[in-house]
Amino acid sequence: MKKTVSKILCLMVPVLAVVLVCGGAFAAGGKGNVEQLGEQVYVWRFDEGQGKETKDSTAGIVGIIEGDVKWAEGISGKCLEFSGEADAAQYVEVAHSDEMDIDEQITMAAWIYPDPLPTGGQENKFTIVHKNTYYMQIEPGDGEASKISYYFYDATPPGYHLSDGTIKTEEWTHVAVVWDGINVSFYINGEKDSSIAQTGPGKSDVAFGVRFGGEGVADC
Repeated sequence: MKKTVSKILCLMVPVLAVVLVCGGAFAAGGKGNVEQLGEQVYVWRFDEGQGKETKDSTAGIVGIIEGDVKWAEGISGKCLEFSGEADAAQYVEVAHSDEMDIDEQITMAAWIYPDPLPTGGQENKFTIVHKNTYYMQIEPGDGEASKISYYFYDATPPGYHLSDGTIKTEEWTHVAVVWDGINVSFYINGEKDSSIAQTGPGKSDVAFGVRFGGEGVADC
């Protein structure tokens, strides 16, 4: 039962990383992208405050808002608030492009304000970034604390990994997952939490758009 995070404040994206933040960035190093384009940063600030579109401020790439997503007040300016309803299509979707694929490096980061996760198993989680072959989520922890999690398809060693540290619900927190091609590191409020040795991934070029804040019903 995958849910959506309650509030997400602004998203940024550079090539070689994925970031979801207030004035944040998403970056991915796709096949040939770095050599052809160099490092590029795409930034969705989620500050429009109205409408069903949110535009990247560096290249004008449009994200379409789907489902029960509302404009709300964030930690600084506007943000997007997701209902958190399980098995419901609610997210911001950016259409597939080679720039959103990765095979070199990626960074995912976001300012988030999660509601309490339901208890009853690891199937309960909040989705922050999802591209079918890579994603960052929040897993339930003990009490009001939760952990950051990520998964890369075709990575070595394989597996679903969680941060050592926890984040609190009903509180703004900056979270990040950084992969440099050799190690994946978790960051919580700018402080390095833990690292995992991992190489790959190799299937990120699937023609599937990037979604922020949730997944489609068929993907849950």
